[in-house]
Amino acid sequence: MALRLYVRMVMLKAAGSDDWVIVVTWFCAAGFAIVSIMQTKWGLGLKKLTDMPEENLFEFGLLQYAGAPFYISSILGFKLSLLLSYLRFIPKGIYRWCTFATIALCIAYHIAFLVVQINLCTPIAKQWDPTITNGSCIPGVPFYTSMAALTIVFDIVVMFLPFPVLATSKIQKRKKFVLLGLFGLGAFITVIQIIRIQTVHSLANYLDSAPLIMWSIVENNLGIIVTCVPTLAPLVKYFNEKSRSGSRSNKYGGASGYGRSAATGNGNVGSRYALQSWRPGMSGM
Repeated sequence: MALRLYVRMVMLKAAGSDDWVIVVTWFCAAGFAIVSIMQTKWGLGLKKLTDMPEENLFEFGLLQYAGAPFYISSILGFKLSLLLSYLRFIPKGIYRWCTFATIALCIAYHIAFLVVQINLCTPIAKQWDPTITNGSCIPGVPFYTSMAALTIVFDIVVMFLPFPVLATSKIQKRKKFVLLGLFGLGAFITVIQIIRIQTVHSLANYLDSAPLIMWSIVENNLGIIVTCVPTLAPLVKYFNEKSRSGSRSNKYGGASGYGRSAATGNGNVGSRYALQSWRPGMSGM
């Protein structure tokens, strides 16, 4: 993510809303990981309820409750950042409107997911306070299964939405195949969601959630990586041009000062071109 910000803010000077969204997403993913690590102190990973000291139940449940908003915000964030980045190279037409519609639906779904998640029990404190015996809670397995299934649908839509545009665009074939391949890596996130569904069904009790949390952390961070990798193309191209200019300098420069200066000058031109060819209005990625 730091390299992404360097490319957008320093090299291209073209930071956009998709960049700021992924920054917030990274903080949410980090927050979820931190809460999960803290939860191990209070019993995360224990297989049997009898192994959990009763005095740990309150803190364990409270941290479980606190981690959910971080997770939901993270899975929304990397999808939203990808969708906003699509708008950079979809200037107009039906696909742009489809992207806006997907953004709206994605936000609405994840907000609904969050609202239900933080209100799973009545009263709400029943989610972490074992001393509350009255009230009721929504059954966990059916809820998480249905939410994970809908999340898979959004993952598939978001990852494959730009494929028709990229397939018919006039950008270089090599660059096109790279972008298509990188977005295809997002399919692995869908695989993780499927694994999470299987993990939910195999939980022995609500303490035995370590595998579920582990896959959730992988999902969050892989989503951030998949979102950031395409934006690093200007940096790769820049260093590729620098490498080529250095090779030419070693080959033709020799002891001639003229040869060295000429090679260096060509290298600078190539490096400037590498940056300019990725400015907004060219590819936008």
